[in-house]
Amino acid sequence: MAEAFKQSDIEILVATMNRQSLDFLEPMFPFGHFYNYNLLVVNQTDESALLTSPYPTVRVINAFEKGLAKSRNLALQNAEGALCVITDDDIVFKPTFADAVCNAFNLNPDATLITFRILNVVGQLYKKYPNSRQVTTTPLQRLGIMSVEMVVNLKKIKESGILFNENFGLGTQFTMGEEAVFTHELHEKNSTIVMEPAVIARHCGTDTHARVSVKQKYYVQGALFTAIFKNKYFIWVLLKLLYELKSGKVLFWQVPKAVKAALKGRKEFNTIT
Repeated sequence: MAEAFKQSDIEILVATMNRQSLDFLEPMFPFGHFYNYNLLVVNQTDESALLTSPYPTVRVINAFEKGLAKSRNLALQNAEGALCVITDDDIVFKPTFADAVCNAFNLNPDATLITFRILNVVGQLYKKYPNSRQVTTTPLQRLGIMSVEMVVNLKKIKESGILFNENFGLGTQFTMGEEAVFTHELHEKNSTIVMEPAVIARHCGTDTHARVSVKQKYYVQGALFTAIFKNKYFIWVLLKLLYELKSGKVLFWQVPKAVKAALKGRKEFNTIT
């Protein structure tokens, strides 16, 4: 029988930019000092402004390429913890997060990826989550997973060979969707993905998706759905359009613009891949 996971098995992979001190970590751990945890900070910066760490539990990589997916991948490629919490610098962890992570993986030792609930800035659930633990996921659920909800078993990730697609995410041509492609590719490898009801953190940043125009959103969706669903991509574009029409996120007069943008996104994604 495998030994149970414990807090020391957890490593927190933090993506950030242009930092010259570790002070930004303090509000992420309001219940104690951040150096009580194993952290790997990937700081996208330039060679004139390097971040260093005096703490043996906090490692820093200064990266000189842009793109959130590149930061995620650099962290996963250099991680040392058995369980890796993927996070950003605008997350505030709950005091019980480490126990929740260990308990979930001890209950699901075959899991490659377990997702957890996140609260928004006012302390409410960030989005609608399943009412209970899900040990199988649907395509719609996988499309909605955010990176800051993710904790991965590093050994199983390395065995899968899956990393984040660097064509997607902040700082790239297709500014969203790296989590969806990552999760889909894990599913295609028959990796076990579990959705856990425990809350581990609060997200205090702004929702970048909410600031994206319809044109930009569907440009990305055309590329994203092509990456995931190949020739069936347009079915998913239409399904998303119907849902967003019903919910008022897209207006009828915006539909032609959205379709045109999706076709352009697909074309340009196929060009670069």
